[in-house]
Amino acid sequence: MLKKLIKIAILSMISGSILFAASYNAQAEKDRKAFVNYFLKKFQNPVKNHAKYFPNVNLDEMKKTYRYPLSFQDFQDGSLAWYKPSREQFKELNEFPAYSLEVDDGEVLWNKPFANGKTYSSCFPETGVRNDYPYFDTKTNEVVTIGQAVNACRVKNGEKPYKYGKGNIAKVIAYMAMKSRGKKIHVTIPSMAAAQAYEHGKKEFYKQRGYLSLSCNECHVVSSGKRLRAESLSPALGQTTEMPVYRVKGGGTLLTLQARLAGCVKGTGAEKPKLQSKTLRDLSYFLTYMSNGMKLYGPDTRK
Repeated sequence: MLKKLIKIAILSMISGSILFAASYNAQAEKDRKAFVNYFLKKFQNPVKNHAKYFPNVNLDEMKKTYRYPLSFQDFQDGSLAWYKPSREQFKELNEFPAYSLEVDDGEVLWNKPFANGKTYSSCFPETGVRNDYPYFDTKTNEVVTIGQAVNACRVKNGEKPYKYGKGNIAKVIAYMAMKSRGKKIHVTIPSMAAAQAYEHGKKEFYKQRGYLSLSCNECHVVSSGKRLRAESLSPALGQTTEMPVYRVKGGGTLLTLQARLAGCVKGTGAEKPKLQSKTLRDLSYFLTYMSNGMKLYGPDTRK
C-alpha cells in the first residue's frame, strides 16, 4: 500500500511539473499572439488604417509607395516588406549581395582547424542552428546567444574568443545563418528562471530610456511604418530573422543582433550597453520569441 501511495505521489509530481512547465509559455504566447495580430491588422490596409496608425504619413504617398496586405512571413523583410522604393532598391543590391564575401569568409573560418585539429563542427550538431538561438540554459539559468556559443566553442578548443559585434564573429554567424535559411524560429521557455528572463527582456523592450525618453516599442511597434527623416521605421516583428545584417551606412559593415540592439539603445541617448550583457541577452530572448514560427532569412542587407 505504501509503495502504491509513493508511486501515485511521484506520478502526481511529474504530471504537475509537466503542466507547470507548459504554463511558463502561457503569458509569452499571449504576448506573442497579440504582438503578431497588431502588425497583421496594422498592415492589412495601411491606407484604410491611415487615421488610426499613420496619421503623420502623407496619404497620397502611402497610396503610391506602400505594399499591402502583408502576411506573417513578409515581416522578415523589415520596412522593405511594405515600402516599395526601398524594396526595389535592395532587391537589386541583393542580386549580388555585399554580405556574400563575409559569408565566404565565415565558411573558411568554420572549416579552418583550431590548433588542436578540431573545428566548430565539434561543438554544434550542424552548421544550420541559427534558429536554435537564443535559448535558455537551465544549468546556468541564463540566456545563451549564438555569439556566446561560437566563443564558447573557441575557448573550449584552446582558442581566444572573438570580439563581439562585428568582424570574424559576425562572419561565422553569417555563414551559420545562411545554412539556417528557411528554418523556423522556435524559442522556448523551459523554466521559471527562463520566464523571469523573458519578462526582464519584455520590460527592457517597453522601457523608456535616454535623453529622448524612447523605448523599442515606440519606434518599432507604435511608429513602425512611419517615416523618420528619410527612413521608414522597421517593425519589431521579424527583426531577428535577418541577422546578422550588412549595413550599407558607414561604408558597409556586417553586424550581429547584439550590435544592432546596442546601437539602437545608444540612439535613444542612453548609455550603450555592453555586448552580451544580461540586458541585451534577455532583450534578444524576448524579441526572438515574438517571431516564433517565422522562417529565417539572414544574413541580409539594410541601410
